[in-house]
Amino acid sequence: MPAPSNPESRALAKLAWEAAWERLGNALQPPAGYPPATPEQLAECFEVAQARLDEVRAAFGVRQGR
Repeated sequence: MPAPSNPESRALAKLAWEAAWERLGNALQPPAGYPPATPEQLAECFEVAQARLDEVRAAFGVRQGR
């Protein structure tokens, strides 16, 4: 497991995760006036959110798995 990174990289990882989480939320439940997401868009949102979450785990030195 890599050592936790510096405060700046942790903050950037957290911001990237928050943006991916918001994008996923909008894809799952589009705001009024927005079209529903396609299956491909949903898949991409899940993949991006997972990648950003993995980056947060790495930045904070948290192991994956249980």
